[in-house]
Amino acid sequence: MKIQPEVIVTPDRPTVVIREPISEVNLDIEIPKILNAQGWGLGTYFNIQFIKDDRTKLIASGKFIVAEETKAMHTANAESYSPNTREIITKKALQIGDWFYPKGLQQLEDKKVDIVSDGLASAVRWNPGKKVHEVVVGGVVVFADADKDKVLKFRDAA
Repeated sequence: MKIQPEVIVTPDRPTVVIREPISEVNLDIEIPKILNAQGWGLGTYFNIQFIKDDRTKLIASGKFIVAEETKAMHTANAESYSPNTREIITKKALQIGDWFYPKGLQQLEDKKVDIVSDGLASAVRWNPGKKVHEVVVGGVVVFADADKDKVLKFRDAA
């Protein structure tokens, strides 16, 4: 993740705001980091929201709950006279329900594969910010790679 998530605490439940696309964030790695940093206990409800990096549009939102908390003692250098021990707490969260997408965004995600298979007109463009070539179909980026030959093969195969 390039941009660190922000935590907004509200009276009903905290909200974690991530300003990156959902496809670029591995929640299996990021959620435990957030839980350990915030210190939320078992049974705490929280929201995760993905927004555009300029903070103008909601991409997706989901509800989660801290469902598991395990504690273990870790001893470093057990053979010394005074070993260092510390308690390691691991927390896991479960998602409640499905992701909420504002109107239209979910339909684009569902149709992304269909657009390619329908053989609609596609274009290859260079994205200088990400330094990749992209296959664009109907205004939606369906494939991106730094190697232009791979991108052209993908476009021709679709």
